[in-house]
Amino acid sequence: MTITHLDGSESFSKAFLSTACSDPMNRILVITPCSPSGLPSQGLFIAQGLRKAGVTLELLTKANSSLGRLLDIAFRGSLLVYQNDVVLVNVYAGRAFVYESLAILCSRLWKRRVIALIHSGCMADFTQRWPRWVNFVLSQTDLNLVPHGFLQQKLSSLGLRIDGVIPNCIDLSRYQFRERNVLTPKLLYLRGTHPFYNPAMALRAFSLIQRVHPDALLTMAGKDGEDASACRRLVQKLNLRNVHFIGQVPNEKISILADNHDIHIHTNRVENMPVSIIEMWACGLPIVGTSVGGMPYLVRNGEDGILVKSEDYNAMAEACLELLSNSALAQALSQNGRRRAEELTWEKIKPLWKQVLLLEDNLAEGSLAK
Repeated sequence: MTITHLDGSESFSKAFLSTACSDPMNRILVITPCSPSGLPSQGLFIAQGLRKAGVTLELLTKANSSLGRLLDIAFRGSLLVYQNDVVLVNVYAGRAFVYESLAILCSRLWKRRVIALIHSGCMADFTQRWPRWVNFVLSQTDLNLVPHGFLQQKLSSLGLRIDGVIPNCIDLSRYQFRERNVLTPKLLYLRGTHPFYNPAMALRAFSLIQRVHPDALLTMAGKDGEDASACRRLVQKLNLRNVHFIGQVPNEKISILADNHDIHIHTNRVENMPVSIIEMWACGLPIVGTSVGGMPYLVRNGEDGILVKSEDYNAMAEACLELLSNSALAQALSQNGRRRAEELTWEKIKPLWKQVLLLEDNLAEGSLAK
């Protein structure tokens, strides 16, 4: 028997629920990137929410680099694993999977309850490249969780055990909602200039929008990556005006930034369940994004966002122009997006985390139902 969760996917099994009825545990170690200079991760957000709920919890690691995180886990991790009851390892794959593997195997060595929360939209490709490594490491966990059905289906088809779905979520109180209807041509991009974010697509779509709306504005937020110089050259090549590269924006200023814009564009080539989409929904911005990875599992095309094919900047521009001329559509996306954000709040998702971490007595099978 399975339980259906918020996004309609099958979640935790009856067998898992029976294990969750054992004695509650109250010391948690969360392993996730949490550098003060980096962007806040969903793992850090979960840890902060659990702390506010009174859970005894430790965080690892604050190192800025993959090597630093590996050393941190190698030298501090073993002791911290020993001192805690449950270890929650946030899995991003790539080079990070080296220290993520070490954390999982160390937890198994100390016979601790270990849970892997798999985030990366690249995890399926990584698994196909390193199948034995990934299968061995993730077979050592008590639970493997994903944020929605996209990764659940992709990874299950590769033979990985996926035990449940817990969606990403936000603290809704941090975001000021403003309903949009009649839009101004002010576009916001939040993903930085790494190649798999495809920032050039945003610039090329904007060039077509600016032909129709000469006063259009595009704010490019996010950390500079490999394509930073190429993007600035493309701005000059396309003779674009009102394009502003503002760098990484602190999480507490996202709502203020969103309030000064009317459309959010999301151009990723690879994606899982982006928290930035939930944040923009919370603020009321209509969303135009690429139909890649987990995006079709998150965004209901035509209802709370518009999805276009990856690399198709013409279609993205056309969608934005349609929103600028169709106030009824813009209003519907703004209102429906806010309702989606209200479904994906910490208060709604917290009971699931308390359950899988064995923080509550007398857990009932129905408590994971929709």
